[in-house]
Amino acid sequence: MPLNLFGLTNSSMEDCAAMRGVLRSSLIFLTLVLSVVAGEAAASGKQPGFHDRAPDEARVERVLQSLSLREKVGQLLLAYPQVGKQNPVEVGGVLFVGGTLRKLDAAKERIRSSRERARVHPFFAVDIEGGGFNRLSRHPALGALPSAREMATMEDAEVESWGVRVGKAMREVGLNMNLAPVFDVSPKGHMFRNGRAFSGDLEVVKQKATAFARGLSKAGVVSIGKHFPGYGDLDADSDHVHAIADWEVERVRREAAAFRAAERFLGGVMMSNIVYEKFGPAPAILEPSLVAMAHEGGWISVTDDVAIRALAEHLGTEREEVVRRAFLAGNDLILTTEPPDWSGGLDYFGILTKLAGSEPKMAEQLDAAVRRVLRIKDRMGLLDGM
Repeated sequence: MPLNLFGLTNSSMEDCAAMRGVLRSSLIFLTLVLSVVAGEAAASGKQPGFHDRAPDEARVERVLQSLSLREKVGQLLLAYPQVGKQNPVEVGGVLFVGGTLRKLDAAKERIRSSRERARVHPFFAVDIEGGGFNRLSRHPALGALPSAREMATMEDAEVESWGVRVGKAMREVGLNMNLAPVFDVSPKGHMFRNGRAFSGDLEVVKQKATAFARGLSKAGVVSIGKHFPGYGDLDADSDHVHAIADWEVERVRREAAAFRAAERFLGGVMMSNIVYEKFGPAPAILEPSLVAMAHEGGWISVTDDVAIRALAEHLGTEREEVVRRAFLAGNDLILTTEPPDWSGGLDYFGILTKLAGSEPKMAEQLDAAVRRVLRIKDRMGLLDGM
């Protein structure tokens, strides 16, 4: 038989061509199957669990180095939706409270628009704990969401299923961060009376709060546990009065152990506004040693609302100083219920940009905080494609 340049007969070449055709058909079929599977997964709302994904450190560093000083500062802000609906979204997270979720279709559109106007995809955060503390009570799947106290009487699997249900409802709207669950061990006091605490038994809190956080993670939502290192049995409402805990260091760490149980499923913790006297005279959100304790878990630390006027009054300082001290304490997300572009509010960007640019040490601290925020975002898939 005649040979071609490669030493193959015409018959052999025909066989190879036939083989290539079979392989091509097989690849097309496989691609179609994978597309169908991916489509079914997307349609079911199934998302990879936050706890299943490690950050891509190279990508995190690449994004960090690409940001300007102002853009880095923006990543530290978790703020009420901005007033201007056309301007770029520079904050690291958008907080939905009050009436911002009354009309779910409007909220979906606002989230979609905000995401498109942001260079780095933001957190879209809400607090959904259960019972009366449910910002998505208008969602048909969450109208009967039980309180934490009620969930404490359920099996772990049922509590986890509620976490999954909350997470799926959140993602339908576009929300991706829940400022919950509550890990406070409260046998009595403020958190016991309002039903926000699961229990006064440390082991029960560990099991049930972890189950809820695990469910959220499985639904593709990141949890921020609160109120670190623990509210305990205190009577005071720290949103309105100067709350003090005279606990020994051992007790503070014991209360914080509830959060440690859920370490794998938490992206961060919200610091409390309580003063833990053995750690210093400032509330936890402004106390560097307690913020450092939160970082021991590999979490980001989130402040409670720095816009609360009572906080500045109790400290005998201006509200601008509260923001400064929140950064200096080492927090990663500074939460405010004021829109960042509201003319009647604080100039959060100005305050933090000036402070972070004041000396190399402050610039390094800013980078460390932004790096922690970006790691969480990468685990959530928010940096994909960057």
